[in-house]
This record gives sequence, structure tokens and C-alpha cells, in this order.
Amino acid sequence: MSATTNTARPLPFSEQLLEGLRNEDLSVFGSGPPFAAALLPLLKALGWSSFSRELAEALPHFSEDFDLIDLRNTLASLGYESQPHKRRLQEVNPQLYPCLYVCRDGHVLVLLEHLGDRIRYYDTRSGKEHEDMPQTGGAGTAYAFTDISHKTATADQQGAEGWSKRLVRRFRGLLIYLLSMTFLINVIALAVPLSIMFIYDKVIGSRSPDTLIYLLAGVFIVLSIDFGLRQLRARLLGTVAGRIDYLIGVETFKQLLYMPPLFTERSSVATQLSRLRQFDGVRDFLTGNGASVLLELPFGILSIIIIGLIAGPLAWVPVITLMIYLVLGASLAGPLCREQQRHGMAKAGKQSMMLQTLEGLAEIKGAAAETTWAERFRETSGENASAAYKAAFTSAVVTSAGQLIMGLSALAVAGWGTFMVMGGELSIGGLIAVMALSWRILSPMQSAYLNIPQARQILKSLQQIDQLMKIDTERYNNHSARLLSNLKGRITVNRIAFRYAPDQDPAILGASFSIEPGELIVITGATGSGKSTLLKLIAGMYQPQAGAIALDNIDIRQIDATDLRRSIAYVPQDIKMFHGTIAQNLRLNNGLANREDLEAALREAGILDEVLSLPEGLETRIGDNITRHFPPGFIHGLALARALVRPTPVLLLDEPGASLDMRTDHILMRNLKRMRGKYTVIMVSHRPSHIRLADRAIYMHQGSVKFVGDPEKVVAHLMEQQA
Repeated sequence: MSATTNTARPLPFSEQLLEGLRNEDLSVFGSGPPFAAALLPLLKALGWSSFSRELAEALPHFSEDFDLIDLRNTLASLGYESQPHKRRLQEVNPQLYPCLYVCRDGHVLVLLEHLGDRIRYYDTRSGKEHEDMPQTGGAGTAYAFTDISHKTATADQQGAEGWSKRLVRRFRGLLIYLLSMTFLINVIALAVPLSIMFIYDKVIGSRSPDTLIYLLAGVFIVLSIDFGLRQLRARLLGTVAGRIDYLIGVETFKQLLYMPPLFTERSSVATQLSRLRQFDGVRDFLTGNGASVLLELPFGILSIIIIGLIAGPLAWVPVITLMIYLVLGASLAGPLCREQQRHGMAKAGKQSMMLQTLEGLAEIKGAAAETTWAERFRETSGENASAAYKAAFTSAVVTSAGQLIMGLSALAVAGWGTFMVMGGELSIGGLIAVMALSWRILSPMQSAYLNIPQARQILKSLQQIDQLMKIDTERYNNHSARLLSNLKGRITVNRIAFRYAPDQDPAILGASFSIEPGELIVITGATGSGKSTLLKLIAGMYQPQAGAIALDNIDIRQIDATDLRRSIAYVPQDIKMFHGTIAQNLRLNNGLANREDLEAALREAGILDEVLSLPEGLETRIGDNITRHFPPGFIHGLALARALVRPTPVLLLDEPGASLDMRTDHILMRNLKRMRGKYTVIMVSHRPSHIRLADRAIYMHQGSVKFVGDPEKVVAHLMEQQA
């Protein structure tokens, strides 16, 4: 969003709330919608004692209004689960206090305390507390909030019941409603074949047109009701599918965000995207024909019972057909699933190679490897085409078999029924009714048979979701930030060890050293000696498998990972700027930072003048391919400013001079000199000029700390090795 856009139209109300928090002006909450006015009094009544930053992160983004959904989502992000209770104000259980009460006319109250015949409440219209019994004009809805932030169940406790089962239980009421509606639809649907039988057997024989008119009118009314019920069921099913898709998407994405980095960084981007796309199959199944068939199939027994009452033994035809479908589906579903899985893997491989090509096109051209790369892509495309053909052929075989079974079943009903008609065991109207009923049974049977592979894939996706949701995340909401409010920046590393996998050699082995507040420390050593791994261990990205790391004598394992990283500024070697403005990228590290804070961080990083000289200043778009058009030194300065936009006593820099030219490297060195004593700076670097800046240098070799002391000795040792 450019600066001109900001002046042309007002900010969305959610952004106004953020600006109010940044400027410590809380009056903006009371100047907007009633639910925004209720937010702070409700949080205060709930005993929320956290920080404005967490509230800023929980607020919706770019919301033009702040409605009830925004309020409940904000509180859910802060760890408060809400449940609605529709009742009169006087009937609200005092145990639900404090709670939000929405009157029938839209009046919003925050119920604070029950005082017998009076209530202490906050009125969003007047902006004041009152003690009386407000007149609500009928029943309203009370929203009671439960603090769930203290729940830190382990993966085993969470795994006692799968996440998908809890999700189904959450929609149990709607599912029962859908089944009841489907039962009613199936009962109504019986009117058509039974009416046809009555017309052939009674109306035609008695030549009674009046009866026919009344009968057709009744059938028309029944069909209209059936149409309405089906539309209502489709809308309800779409709502359930959309809600489930939203919950699966949001919860799995949050789980990935809060998982330890070690679980995600070892997989490629394409692989992780492929896993997330598998979850879309749940939505496709619910919004497609599969869910309707699943609802219809159990009630096919009604049609079988009616066939048995009309034609006796003819009911065995759909029963036997069902058994054949089950046997054939069980035998063919496996090969079809394997071919589809093979095709999915081949397709993912092709997409991965295309992604690599787009990301590394300059390197491919620089190596003049277009022909070789095109040949590799041709082979990958060939594998994908072969897998697609086999999957399509297997699917065609399964579909053809299903159609053959359905055709033979219909033929069996017609043939057997004809013999029964000729033998006087069944009327012509009864035969037509039985054929219509059989078709109503066979059609969902065939659809269910064809959807068996998709259903198996859905079950597999749900199992993967359950496994994903069982993984312990880093965030436990234990508010450990209170322990870090007065950090000095002393770091102690005591005999830590770490390996990336059980079958790999240790990346860190027995490392020990201590760093005093305000020191500038440089970690150096050969490539692969564990320097960057050590930095990530200090930042809490990884957890040591032995030993301990302490920050101001507090073991970092006792600190919430999010709170730890808010107290330690970390600039990685590979810098990523996200799609958005420079201001938005800087505020990723501190949502409460106002313009003065951003400019102070840019000044500290030494690039304020460069940013302000841009045509749009802080509102300049950056990220994606735009980042490549800026000098590496400028991008590194933005990353450093992003780390410094939040006050912190510790600064970690991983190879900051790796891609800098001489001018920007001199700027970095000048900034490091200025930071000495102000921050505890730990920097990974190979450059002798950087090492000489340090108060002490740490030399690492094969994961072990070999020397801690005079930087000149480390530089001399490196020079000897290079010689």
C-alpha cells in the first residue's frame, strides 16, 4: 500500500486499531463498532495480563469492520475459546461471568459480575460501567470464554483421540441433521415409483382421469418438496464442507508454523506444498458427489424393503449387486490407488523441477546447461505422462466394470420381473415400480464403488492430518516473556551436543563457552564445522540433545520458543523479504512499531537515507522478484533493521558479509563497532577483518570448540591453514 493510497482513503478499522496500539491511543477501540469497544473491557475482566504485541498480532488484518466473528477470532488467537448460550439476560448462569452478551436489538454488553438482582456490566454504547438490570427486550446470546492457553498437553495426550475425530464430533449435530434430512428425502422419493405402480394397476384399469389428475398433482407437490429439501441439503453440506476445509487449512498451516524448524526445513518447498494439497481432497470429497452418495447409501435399505414387499425375491438382485461391488471395489481399489499415487509423485516431481528451473534460471544459463536441463525435464515429463496413462487406464477399467455390473443388474431385474409378470406373480405397474426403485439403489451403489479410491485417499489424508497434529509445537502460551523483561544478554553454553538425525555424525559435540553482556563475539572455522548450527541452537531454532544453553542464567528450555526469539534478534545467512512494503516487512518482527521505531531501526542498520530516498520510502514494494533489483547490501541492511526494530539485548548474525561488496562491508563494520557494548553480538564469519573487530573469537572444528580467546591468534591460525 503506497503512501498516496493511505492519504486517499481511510485505513480499514482493523488497521486503525493497530495504529492506536502503536501510538498507545486506546480510545480508538471505543470509537468504532460495539464489538471493538467490548474487546478491552472483556480482556481486562478475563484477567488477560499479556502484552500489546500479542493483541496486535491477534487482531484481524484489513477488516473494514470489527464484528462478532472478528472479536471471537481475536480472543481465540489469545487463547480464549468461546461458546454461545442463547437465553434471557436474567437467565445467564453467573458461572459464565465475565462474558459477552449480545441483545436481540444488537446492543452489546460485557457482563462483569452478578450481584443478585443487579448486574455489573460494561455498556458499549455509553462506554461506562453500570450496576443495574438492563432492559434487553427479550432473549439474547451470551458468549462465555474459557482460557485454554494453559493447556500444554503432550503429543501422547493429544493423540488419545485423533484430531479428525474431534473435528467430526464438532459437527455431530449438523451431521445428524443431514442424515435426518436424507432419510426424509428418501421416504418422499418413494412416492414416484409407487405412484407409477398405482397409475398402471389402478388408474388405467378403471379409466379414471380425475384420479390421475389428483395423483399427478400430489406427486408434483411431493417432487417440489423433494427439490427444496435437496437444495437445502446441498447448501448445508456446502456450509459444512467449507467450514471443515477452513478448519483443516488454518489448523494445519498453524501447526506447520509452530512446529520446530527441524521438522520442516529438511523437506523441499515442492514436497511440503504437495502434502498440503493432499488435504484439499477432503473439501473436494465433501463438495462433490462423494458426500451425497455417502449420505444416500445407508437409506437404500428402504428401497430394498419396498421391492421385497412388491416383488418378493427380486430384492435379492440389489443385495447381490451390492456384494459384488464390495468385492470388486476391494480388489481393484488397491491397484488404482497405487497408480494414482505414482502419478501424483511423478506430477509432484515435474512441478518440483519446474520450480527449480524458475528459481535457478540464471545459474542454468550461466552454465550453458539449457540442453542438458531440457533433456532432464523431457525425461521427467515422460515419467509423468506414463504414470498418467496407467492411472487413467486403470480408472477406465474400474469404471467400465462398474457400468457392466449396473447394466447386468438392471437386466436381471427386468428379465426376472418379466417372468414374474407372465407368471402372475407381479403386475406391470409393480415391475415398473421395482425397476425405478432398483435404479435408485444401483445408482448410488455404482457411485460409491467408483468413489472407493477417493474415500481411501481421504482416510489417508485424515490419518496424515492426525499425525501432523500430534507433533509437539514450540508454542505453549506459558507467558515466559515475564522472565525475560530485564535481560542483560549473558549467554552460557555448557557441553551441548546436537545431531540432525540418529544416523548422522554430531553437528555439535561438547561445545562450551560463555559470553558476557555487550561483547562482540565472532565464531569461525571451516565449512561444516557447526557454526551456523550453533547459532541456531542459541536462537532456539534447534534444541540440544545434551548439555544446556542459558540466557542470563535461565535455561532456554524453560522459555517459550516464541518469547525466546522475541528476546534474541537473529539475521540468517539466506535472507528472505516477503511480498509487501518495506514497513510491512520490518513490522514482521514488531507489529507495534510506529514510523519513528522503523526509522530508528533503519538508522541503526545504516540504510535510513537509502530507504527515504526511494520514491515511496517506507511504502516501497519489496519481495518476490523485486528483491533482486536491490543491491545485496541494501537487502542485508533491511534484514538487520528488521532484527533491530524490536528492542533486544542479543543480536545473532550468520555470515553477514557473505554477499556484500567492499562499500557495504565497511558500513557493516562501522555498524558493528557502534553496536559493541550496546548489544551482545554473536557473528559467524570467515573474514579476517570481521574477526579482528571481535572482543573474542571462537574457533570451531568438526563440531567442537577448539579455541576461545584472542581474535589475532584465530586469524593467524586461519592464515596458516590457507597457506
